[in-house]
Amino acid sequence: MKYLGKEISKLRAELGMSQNELAKNICTQSTISRIEAGEVYPAIDTLLKIALKLQVPVEYFIEMLFHKNVLESERLIKEIESHLKEHHYKKVISIIKKNNMHTDNIWLNLYLEHILHTSLFKLKMITPEDCITKLKNILNFSNQTTIQFRFLNIKIYNTIANIYSETGESLKSLYYYNKILKEHMHKNYTNHKVYETLITVLFNKCKVLYDIQDFDAALETANQGIQKSKETSYIFLLGQFLYYKGQCLEKIVAPLEEIKEVYKQALFFFEFLEQPFYIRAIKQNKKQYLD
Repeated sequence: MKYLGKEISKLRAELGMSQNELAKNICTQSTISRIEAGEVYPAIDTLLKIALKLQVPVEYFIEMLFHKNVLESERLIKEIESHLKEHHYKKVISIIKKNNMHTDNIWLNLYLEHILHTSLFKLKMITPEDCITKLKNILNFSNQTTIQFRFLNIKIYNTIANIYSETGESLKSLYYYNKILKEHMHKNYTNHKVYETLITVLFNKCKVLYDIQDFDAALETANQGIQKSKETSYIFLLGQFLYYKGQCLEKIVAPLEEIKEVYKQALFFFEFLEQPFYIRAIKQNKKQYLD
């Protein structure tokens, strides 16, 4: 009950919503206060209305209400994502197969299904076509409120685009990157975590455009990524955007001093964010511009 209250309070704060605003047309402000303090259980109809206002699937709260190991689910997600960063796909598959049949959390099952198919593709255990079909099935047969929680729908579309990119189908990958950006980039999300995903999509799009030698479009996308990174303070890809900007400026024969300045800025962010792989790459490949 206390964990449920804390989660409602956290989600409300992320949306910049007061207790009065959350309570409007649902219940009294004092009731919201007692729910958030963990003093009372909300009625199911009240919980449904709260979930709709907070833009989360109601089963997310119901899971907490019936003590179905929400904290264990969170630990599971963190464990999986730590292995994904290291490309330990076999380990990820092993973890999922041990856990995905033992949860009543619908969203978690969709998340695990997405990661499972992606990992199988990375290990070449299923074809790109099969993986894309399975990912589209998740999108098509899921409750929209559920699939949009934690922006899972955007992440799945991004995965589909990445697969097309990896298999040389650049136009199809650009179609999905543009679909994501057109639908979501212009929106003012109060939950800024979405911008981390959208900035990643911008970077993926920039790479594809550069690879197909559309340097003007790649440069425009890199500049969008730089601007959005600064606006949202998600600077984890800022150095990479600057690196690609520098490469585009080289290709279109921009002034030497402009190219030098961009690469120096890229190196600054690689060092600031402690990214040794990129520090070595820029010093080896672009040393003539760093003097």
